[in-house]
Amino acid sequence: MQISQTLSRCITFHKVVQQLYEQGEINFKEKNKLKTEFNTNNEDILYLIEDIDKKDFKQQLVDYVKSKHQLFKLPNSPGLRRKSHLSHFSESSPTIGRRSGFSKESKLTEEELISYINKLREALVEVYQSRSSAFTYLVQDHLKSLTQFISKISNKSPQASIILLQEQNIAEEIELYYKQLKNQFLNTHSLLINDNIMAVTSKLVQNLLNCDEFTFINPQYGIYESNKNSFNNIESNEYLQDLISVTTNVNLLTENQTKLFQMFSQYQRTYTIRIQDECFFYHQYQIKDTLLNLTLEYKCLNEIQILSKLISKATIEARVQIFSPIQIGNMILDVGVEFVRCSKYLFINQIINLLRTKYTIEKNDNDQLGSSTSLSSTNLSPTSKQTKCTKIQFKDILPLEIMVLGLNLNKKDDLQVYKTITNLYTKYLKFIELSYDRIIFYKYFIKSKDSIMLEFDKEGKLAFLSRPIPPSLSREFQLAYSHRGHYYQIIQNERLLRVIEQHLDNKWNIQQTDQLYEIFMKARNKKFKGFAIIFSEGFLQTRSLEMETKKIKLRQEATQYLSNLEQNNPEIKDTILSFYIPQQVHVPGIIHKKKKSMINGFIDTIQINIIDVQNVEQEPIYIDQIDSFDFNIFKIENNSIEKQRMVYQILKRNDFFEEFEFDKNRLCEFLGELEYRYDKRRNPFHNYNHGVNVMHSCHVIMNKMISQVQYKDLFDQLTKLSLILSGLCHDVGHTGRTNIFEINNLSQKAIRYHDKNVLEQYHAATALKLLLKERMNFLKNIDFRQFREKFIQNIIFTDKQEHFNLLKFFEANNEKDTKIITGMIIHTSDFIGASAKWPISKQWSLRVNQEFQSQFEEEGRLGLPQQPFMKDLQKISVLSKSEIGFYKFFVRPLYVSLSKFMDHQLQDRIDNIDETIIEWDQLASQENQQQ
Repeated sequence: MQISQTLSRCITFHKVVQQLYEQGEINFKEKNKLKTEFNTNNEDILYLIEDIDKKDFKQQLVDYVKSKHQLFKLPNSPGLRRKSHLSHFSESSPTIGRRSGFSKESKLTEEELISYINKLREALVEVYQSRSSAFTYLVQDHLKSLTQFISKISNKSPQASIILLQEQNIAEEIELYYKQLKNQFLNTHSLLINDNIMAVTSKLVQNLLNCDEFTFINPQYGIYESNKNSFNNIESNEYLQDLISVTTNVNLLTENQTKLFQMFSQYQRTYTIRIQDECFFYHQYQIKDTLLNLTLEYKCLNEIQILSKLISKATIEARVQIFSPIQIGNMILDVGVEFVRCSKYLFINQIINLLRTKYTIEKNDNDQLGSSTSLSSTNLSPTSKQTKCTKIQFKDILPLEIMVLGLNLNKKDDLQVYKTITNLYTKYLKFIELSYDRIIFYKYFIKSKDSIMLEFDKEGKLAFLSRPIPPSLSREFQLAYSHRGHYYQIIQNERLLRVIEQHLDNKWNIQQTDQLYEIFMKARNKKFKGFAIIFSEGFLQTRSLEMETKKIKLRQEATQYLSNLEQNNPEIKDTILSFYIPQQVHVPGIIHKKKKSMINGFIDTIQINIIDVQNVEQEPIYIDQIDSFDFNIFKIENNSIEKQRMVYQILKRNDFFEEFEFDKNRLCEFLGELEYRYDKRRNPFHNYNHGVNVMHSCHVIMNKMISQVQYKDLFDQLTKLSLILSGLCHDVGHTGRTNIFEINNLSQKAIRYHDKNVLEQYHAATALKLLLKERMNFLKNIDFRQFREKFIQNIIFTDKQEHFNLLKFFEANNEKDTKIITGMIIHTSDFIGASAKWPISKQWSLRVNQEFQSQFEEEGRLGLPQQPFMKDLQKISVLSKSEIGFYKFFVRPLYVSLSKFMDHQLQDRIDNIDETIIEWDQLASQENQQQ
């Protein structure tokens, strides 16, 4: 599309400035200076931009910003004037005293100069060894400037004049810090888009506390270190004395806390705090400004405690379940806005530190104003000419007041400093107020299921996205999420871009737009602040929302395939195939529950079978079929011990006992409990028979695959173990109902797992909870965190609505991603009954359709939407049509794809499927003839 020339230049300018900063050509301060002058329509910058298309434009910008206070003039530039060497100095030199220190006429001897240098060296050593809280960003900036200055001196000849920097411009420094602080605390809401909760907790610590890493010790779960992203056991006795010394206030870790000091020796500074029975440690690789320094003085300890508890809760919960940051979005936003409020204390503290470089600061003893260091002056006593003083008040719940000795408002420079402080502090309070308003606004859109908002700042960068972009919306408007990306990077739809530009060209005019979305211009005090696009319920209600999984092109292709499938094959409408197509769930406005849902009527009491190790170690009756598809679980479905022997032998066959040193007694406890959890509802299909059958199929397919030379080393032992056990456990505790039923019924499971992979997440969680019980944990000698990740991934892939995406991903990238390959194995094994010979496949079909019939009846009783494909399944003609569509469009392509990958080793399964399709077709024909 064509972008207006002015907008194009604006975009190019910001891109070039960012590139120069990233390449190290300009520093952070120079980058911000360029942007500030551009936004204020500086004549020199506007003149430079006329040459924006020239090759040397970047170099012109660098020369301009580096030479702003040196001898430099652009040809015919209306704004720049030649400056004298004696009146302007290098911007990078440090402040040395109040006057231009050495001149050409200086009478200092060589001995005196060496003495000064030695004193400077001693002072630098003192700074280097300092661990005090006075080591702020300001100190570091001065050290950097000093380094540059010394470098320049060393390159000068002894006869050359030494020209020092002009005194530090305090007003400029305050304004720069104001902008940095706003940027640091502005974008907490953008973290909600991240799918990884652990990444979000780390970013919260970095953004809000300005710390690099964190650690916490929980007496129940052990020690968590963010740099390792893992929990580990800790010998509490060894660290007991140090942990006792951690108080409920924020303190610096000291060398006296020997064990903890050694543990965190890689960090330059560590802050400690105890909250109830947990100890938190926040680390910095380099000493930086942080609110942790100011908690007592400014009474913001409560905010630190709330953030710490949020981090602990989210980290611990992430061990046992998968959840998105958006699910705790309100908590994250609340914590973020409270830290925005507290950030004004960092601003006050930095103002005081900057003022100290030139003035003397005094305060009343009764004041509770604080900072990272004492407020007493570090300068010499004021002379008679500096007797003027100015009182500066910072508005707060408790009024904060300082006296600045030597700040004379009759002097132009001093007046400028005073005005800068008062104006910027007032603006910062307004920024805090607006942040609270903004959070209320954001919370509305986070909760909304009918609307989605994209907000862009005045530079056109993404500032807020209320939730991940639904695939349907992405397809319609060609949207692609990019963190802090420009709107033209995120929006590829030319029509929408044209509408946006029309709005940008007419910022103050209200314009009508397409009812599928609205565009709002943001303004404050008649200044343009950006714009927002809201896609409202008109769009989202008329287009089906698919499950939000991998947002890549393959998913779009899978969706297109489904659309074509339904259009080209009308016979599959209202069949079981619709069960596997991602779709919007329709929850009725009012659900009248006539009685509590019961699965398959009255649930009998089922006792847990006690399994003896010696008994289970005996060879099963069908040991000769353990490595082939000939095994038929129905022959032993009423023989519990035979099923357990088969499970035991599969584990033994794969050398898991030797590799991971299983505790056999605990394994038997686990298998007995697992069988009970499977069978307590007496489901016709989703029971322990099905679990053992899928486990056996995973074992057979996996070993057939690795028998081929090219796949011999495809899986490590932990991957194999997670695949085999996830096959066994993938449906444990199944309700005999579908995910759609759980969601429409507003079940506790659906609420807990936010309608996403409801039963699959529940099955994984149920099995993992059993494994974490001491008497059943036979996996003590494995990397449980890695096992858990693989285990959950495999079970999620058994969700039927993941089918078409999984198939597409596998076919596109099957030799590179073991996660996708194991997903295909367990997903294919989930339908091992469908690939059996007729009439075994028929028996499996009849059993699963019993559950569908039962669900259809219960949906009617509860007033829930009834699934069309579950209706009239007692009629052979209806059942046959449903099964033919299921086998033809779903099961067969799945086996064909995996068999092709395995050099056609599943061809006998495909032949069985073909036979089954024919048999169902014949049954349908016979039914029609009889009618």
